Amino acid sequence: MNFRFSTATVVGAVCLILIMVPTRASAASSAGPQALSHGASAPPEIDLSFEELAVVASDLTPGGDAVIFSVARVPRGYLSQVVRFRGVELVDPFGEARYMPETDDGTVPLKSVWAVVDLETGAYGIGAPPRFKLRQVAFPGRGFEVGAPGLVNRLHHRFRYVDMLLVRPGVGAWMLRAVNQGEHDRGGGGDGRPTTAVEDMQPLGAGPPPPDRFADGDVLVVIDPRTLAFYAARLIGPPTGSGGAP
Repeated sequence: MNFRFSTATVVGAVCLILIMVPTRASAASSAGPQALSHGASAPPEIDLSFEELAVVASDLTPGGDAVIFSVARVPRGYLSQVVRFRGVELVDPFGEARYMPETDDGTVPLKSVWAVVDLETGAYGIGAPPRFKLRQVAFPGRGFEVGAPGLVNRLHHRFRYVDMLLVRPGVGAWMLRAVNQGEHDRGGGGDGRPTTAVEDMQPLGAGPPPPDRFADGDVLVVIDPRTLAFYAARLIGPPTGSGGAP
């Protein structure tokens, strides 16, 4: 399996992109999946800003669709409740999409992680309200597995619980929730982490059924609903072969 990837993180108005390759597409490496993390400051692919009542994404394709994917932890007395926000928003003529979450008080939850993906181009940004610190972890680059002859359609995760988004530009978006040794875990579960399958994912919005494999240009976002840690990547390379353990 020969995927590489690039990542982009946006924290309020502070932006960081880990540049894996000089352009958004590249020939596949023959060394298998790897994170070539050459840290460098650069403008985000999509700029996210947070208002009291809305999440605003800019630098999107005018007239296109913006995929919204978020996990939040909302206080409930002495405890907190996991709340998820999903949607596909129309981008205005100025390249901006505005999402107003349906919460008890109408405000954007403080402890929340938001991913926005341009469905036309695959450009994406990940961010959080200014007073909440994002926690990004390394993408499990060697977690890709073959689930059927010649089809790389499995991903072995770093988290025990996962909320996963897959976006294929120009095609559709799909999501999945999984837990180790529980719902949508296709692995043995011996190490406490689930293995998910592409074909188990559900369309987000009025999209097509899920694909049968990962492909060049796919965008993946995975959030741990317990800690709100996340990893994200754009895949670069042909969907053949298999990586080992992450």
